[in-house]
Amino acid sequence: MMFVFRSSGVLLMTLVLAQGAALAANPAAAVVDPSRLGTVRIPEGDGSVAPLPPVRAYAIDGRSFFYGGQQYILDTPVVDDRGELARQRLQEILDGGELSVHPLGEKLDGSERAQVRINGELLAAPRPN
Repeated sequence: MMFVFRSSGVLLMTLVLAQGAALAANPAAAVVDPSRLGTVRIPEGDGSVAPLPPVRAYAIDGRSFFYGGQQYILDTPVVDDRGELARQRLQEILDGGELSVHPLGEKLDGSERAQVRINGELLAAPRPN
């Protein structure tokens, strides 16, 4: 008996149905012999885990930024901290090296006041009393 199929979808469906009928007639054919399966070997490493990606600080304006899920405000008197240019300048400074944030424990409008160092250099001098 010869069939002519007009699309590959019909051919595929016919093959799947024929295979399903063969498995229904002989269910043991669907069982895989475990002795035929190979052994999976996981290469042994040095025990180290992949390093975490760096946490980036994101400037909000020229004086405040987000870092590690916390909002901080620089501990410095600022003449003008508003505007896109001020935000871009702070972002450029924050991206300029290794950042270390030292919270001072004082909250201001939901932000924690902090001294910030970039590559060990104090970004903002403490305010005079």
